[in-house]
Amino acid sequence: MNPPVDLAKTADRDGGRPRYVERAELVLAMPHHKPLASLGLNPDPLQQLAAAMATVRSEAGEEADVVLDLVPVSPGKIARRRRRLIAASRRRGPSAYGEKLTSVGGGGVVESLTAAWSGGASSGRGTGARSQKLPRMTDVRDSVGKFEPGAAVFAVQLLLRVAAGHPQQASARMHQLLAVFAITSGPNYLNPRRPRTRRAKAAFDRRFASGEFHPPRQQWLTVPELGGFLKPPTARCHASSVVRSGGLVPPAPAHLPVYTGQPDLVPLGAVTYPDGRERIGAARVRDLLFGLQLGKSGNGKTEAALVQAIAMAHCGYGVWFLDPHGEAWARAKPYLAHPHLFDRVWEINLGKCDLEQRVVSWNPLSMEGRTASDVQDVVRSVTEGIAAAQDWGDHAPRARTILARTVQALALLSLRAVQDGRPELQPTLFQIRTWLTDEDWREALLPVLPQRVQTYWRTTFPTLAKEAVPTVTYVMDRLDTSQSLQAFFGSPRSAYDIRAAMDTGRIVWVCPSGSESDALVSCLLIHDLHRAALSRQDTPRADRRTFWAWGDELTAVDSSSKGFLAALCEQVRKYEIRFTGMTQMALRLSPITRQALLQNQSLLSTCAADYDEAAFVARRWNGHVTPETITELPKYHYVMSINLDGAPTTPFRVRGLPVEEIYAHYENPDGIPELDAAIDTNLQRRPVGDILAELEVLDDEILAHFTGRQPPPAAAGGPATRIG
Repeated sequence: MNPPVDLAKTADRDGGRPRYVERAELVLAMPHHKPLASLGLNPDPLQQLAAAMATVRSEAGEEADVVLDLVPVSPGKIARRRRRLIAASRRRGPSAYGEKLTSVGGGGVVESLTAAWSGGASSGRGTGARSQKLPRMTDVRDSVGKFEPGAAVFAVQLLLRVAAGHPQQASARMHQLLAVFAITSGPNYLNPRRPRTRRAKAAFDRRFASGEFHPPRQQWLTVPELGGFLKPPTARCHASSVVRSGGLVPPAPAHLPVYTGQPDLVPLGAVTYPDGRERIGAARVRDLLFGLQLGKSGNGKTEAALVQAIAMAHCGYGVWFLDPHGEAWARAKPYLAHPHLFDRVWEINLGKCDLEQRVVSWNPLSMEGRTASDVQDVVRSVTEGIAAAQDWGDHAPRARTILARTVQALALLSLRAVQDGRPELQPTLFQIRTWLTDEDWREALLPVLPQRVQTYWRTTFPTLAKEAVPTVTYVMDRLDTSQSLQAFFGSPRSAYDIRAAMDTGRIVWVCPSGSESDALVSCLLIHDLHRAALSRQDTPRADRRTFWAWGDELTAVDSSSKGFLAALCEQVRKYEIRFTGMTQMALRLSPITRQALLQNQSLLSTCAADYDEAAFVARRWNGHVTPETITELPKYHYVMSINLDGAPTTPFRVRGLPVEEIYAHYENPDGIPELDAAIDTNLQRRPVGDILAELEVLDDEILAHFTGRQPPPAAAGGPATRIG
């Protein structure tokens, strides 16, 4: 039975509240050569200790401390203790089940034991020594206990101290700690001793605070008895109070570059280097070609891309950032509002629909600055972009054919308008619907086109099923529901030219409208990026400026439509285009896109992810990281691997740095109005109302130019404004 607990109120007070303190020192109940139970790893011995600590309410002034002091015992002391134990065993005589501990040769018990520990070879000297029977090892172990030769032994002082605002709480906390150490009971066990007198309590507190080693009796313990409490918690220790390391991840490469703003480096985030210091790690521009960033929403993928894009922009590189949500642009704008960047920044923000709002326009069918040989590239870019957005794949061959033929006809009309010096009369995407649904308009314009084109529309097209045409015009009908998209696609002349942006190092930020047509806009833009990259064949390799592109939410724009994202990763590297894709779920990407991204990536990064996604990424790292490690990553922490000096690294940890922290010296919110004015000039942005008014009469003006027919007079008050 345990002695009564002393619950005398101490003089210490916590915020005016009394504290009740309990103290106990654990000592061996039996002679200390008898061992405690050896603690394994399953279950983790620290599980109960961590669970007991988790219940301590520190906010209420409670405390619970376990102090384990160790002092190594020298081998000489252990040997002397072992000899005394053997001598005591000899005085007791042989055990009931062992052999008689005698020696004919005069060596005695010690020589017999020495022979037993050395494998049976006697150390007797002289010719008079004769063979003898050896004691059983069970007798030896019973004599010396845990102090066998080679054992590492420590003198131990184990102190427990708890404090609480109520005596029952203090008693409960102490019993929880005592229950933890009850698992060590075996041939020996630990018995609590509580100080009773004021002097004893003062001595306990002195040892507790200073580390003075003065246990009340000699007690030696070995590593098997102590190891369970001296190791770190294992994965089997599930208590909520245990701080997790996050799993085993290889260290960062020792030669990983440190980013301090160098133009030939791309920042990755905070990395712990071999010396234990945290620095901003970086990849070399020459090594970083394609990247893939994976993980849950809100865990930092976009933030990491934003940090890299701002760095590249300030270093003079061209940047293209597809930002479906528009949040990244709002964060990036104050850090780009600097005079040396004003003439390079382009903003394509389709979320604005006020008629007075100034916006940029893009005509994918524009032939300004192009020749007849570029028509096929325009046809492919527009057709594949729309087909991908509609997820046609190979399931709508008639619709794809009709769309391709329509784009071809309109692109040829655009080429004629440019050659005639009337680029303001080039057809737009909205004329696709007019071409397919207004037979009189189409027939009037056919004579302008080559004979082979006329033949298709007069002989082949009428034989196709009528349901194929609505499939194509449905896309235009969806665009027509948004004023911002009408303004973006509705002007014959383009201010957005991605090829010009590549060659002149522009900083292009694209924010779709947030409507159901976002996939269409993104697909058209990415197809145009691919087309423009391939068009750089006309530029010598040494003259091609490096251009960085980031695409967020890839799953929204990917499809199996001939794998245009795969083609982007496979083909544009040689034209100095660096592309990084971001998505929450790699498994939702089409197989051909996923394979191309993984095959060609020189940066693979993931934040926290679902187990299936984590397992998919972990397999790419050949077992260096487990899926469990990825699923438990804290917010804004990543595991990534990069190409470094031409070779892939093992994965390593990276802590994401927010834009506010790494670019605080760039922040200039007062410069945003001046930046907006510069963008208006750079892109020749016009009011939405003016663009919509011109689009309303564009069909008639195109017809009048190519056929000589005069358009009908406008209604009183000027041309009508199309309202989506």
